[in-house]
Amino acid sequence: MTKLVPPVPIASTAASAPRKVFADGLFTPAFVRLLWVQLLFGLSYSSFLLLPKFLRLELHASATEIGRVMGAAPIAAALIAPFIGTWTGRWSRVTILRLALMSEALAAFGFAWSGDIGPHSFVFRVLQGAAWVSIFNVTATMAADLVPEKCMAQAIGYLGTAMLATNAIAPGIAEPLAVKYGYSPVYFGAGVLVSLALFAVRGLTEGQKFALPSQKEAAPELRSMRVLSVHYGSFMLGVGIGTMFTYLQPFAIQLGTKVVGTFFFGYVGAAVFVRTVLARLTDRIGPAKVAVLAFVLYAFTVGGTAWLRADLLLLVGIGLGVSHGFGYPALTATGFAAVRRELRGRFMSGYTFAFNAGYAFTSLFLGPWVDAHGFSAVFAANGVLILSGAGALLLAHRREVLALA
Repeated sequence: MTKLVPPVPIASTAASAPRKVFADGLFTPAFVRLLWVQLLFGLSYSSFLLLPKFLRLELHASATEIGRVMGAAPIAAALIAPFIGTWTGRWSRVTILRLALMSEALAAFGFAWSGDIGPHSFVFRVLQGAAWVSIFNVTATMAADLVPEKCMAQAIGYLGTAMLATNAIAPGIAEPLAVKYGYSPVYFGAGVLVSLALFAVRGLTEGQKFALPSQKEAAPELRSMRVLSVHYGSFMLGVGIGTMFTYLQPFAIQLGTKVVGTFFFGYVGAAVFVRTVLARLTDRIGPAKVAVLAFVLYAFTVGGTAWLRADLLLLVGIGLGVSHGFGYPALTATGFAAVRRELRGRFMSGYTFAFNAGYAFTSLFLGPWVDAHGFSAVFAANGVLILSGAGALLLAHRREVLALA
């Protein structure tokens, strides 16, 4: 067995003293900077949540065409995700953050100067997918290094909330602006916002670097049922979000609704409430327990959308927000608890790959199904599929899930 070298701290960084960081509480300056990076990136990235509406109304795209354009980002993210864990072990995570932010800025400015859909649109979406998965992985592992274990789910919840809130804020601002001025100013503004995040990155430091175990030594831990069940759950999270974000908007338009912002406000409002007011609940009850319960609600929300009515958009958004608001941080914390600290980067590579693979699956392969059988069939089938995620977590983490205290 390969002997691990003790952790070697990076010189001249306050973040390299974990005990001091923990003593100062959860909201240390470094953690707050991470929140700002998440928020500004999210405002830019979430401006493109309305892309399906634009494609449907302005370019009269079919569900298949919408799925292909939207699917370019998660496909790129899924392809890149397996390598990020290795990259973060070799290079500075701060450098990776900068490159991700610049990629999102380039894509946003590119959309601003492009008035049609063509090969360039897929290139821009690939840049956005690469940026998203890099931000997702790096900020989560950096946050995990900055907080005590007992606050892990809480910190991940806050970090996710910083980006999640933009799912309502950005469409809420972008939708009326796009109606009045067109989409180019909206995309340009998105580029400016993510460029501002580069200033927040300037104050971040790498913290501690850990000697990475060899692939042979790490394989049994990373391929255990406890870890694989979390990856399967992440895949199902991607299936659910991909289904809702890609096909709910054209489904609502088909039902006669032209404004879909209420869905995003319900989704984000509920998720933010869960991750702020109820932030400590997951750590107190147990991440594995909460993840299983959240998946059950998640499945019923996605499946129940098959019977969507125009006046139910807000309620559907709330259901998705509560289930995802609890589910994402609980599932991530469950995974972090199943691996050593020095393997978190590699774990997150598989975790983000699974999520984006699930998202890409819905975008690429369900469009033709929608065109052939309608939206309701897709939502109902995916609700049943997502329920299997709860079963996988229950079987692999039954000791934690069934524990009385």
